[in-house]
Amino acid sequence: MTIPTYLYHYYELENGPFRNITEQGMEQAHTIQSNITEGWNNKRPHNYLELRFALEERIKKEFVTKGGVPNRNDPFYFTLGECEWAKSWYVHPGVIKIPLANFDSKHISFTYPDSMVSFQLYDEPKLDIYRKKCNGQLFFLDELPSLINEYGLPSEEKWESEEKMKYDRYIEAQVWDATEIKKFKSIP
Repeated sequence: MTIPTYLYHYYELENGPFRNITEQGMEQAHTIQSNITEGWNNKRPHNYLELRFALEERIKKEFVTKGGVPNRNDPFYFTLGECEWAKSWYVHPGVIKIPLANFDSKHISFTYPDSMVSFQLYDEPKLDIYRKKCNGQLFFLDELPSLINEYGLPSEEKWESEEKMKYDRYIEAQVWDATEIKKFKSIP
């Protein structure tokens, strides 16, 4: 199976791209979350921020353990290939498309599907009907061919028609370096 050649970053146009809710700490994250009153991101569970901070710490630790080299505490999030559904998170969605080849492989990891979903499927016994061996793991670029060969690429057709695939909306990419991102946003 062919690996998509682009990463897509979806964001709220009014706020601009590459804004991770965790990058400025818990207090600021609560302020940001409380100001989201429209769109899908408005429907997050009450403990979302605690889960998000814990997950980012967990995936960074796993990334380093596997040999990744993070240049940030929190990653920038992308989808591997296009995901129209991701636009529904925002009232006025924007998208940035960047070739996967532009990223240094030692600064990027992947989860199947979204990292929050993947680790919840892995951790929660009540979700075992949806669990796959790839859940709760990070993958590197060189592992994508076998990952995609085993599970295929997530697609709307699959998650709408196959109950077991219901949460597999996309493969998420976590970029742990701002080099490429600086071309699109002023980042210190």
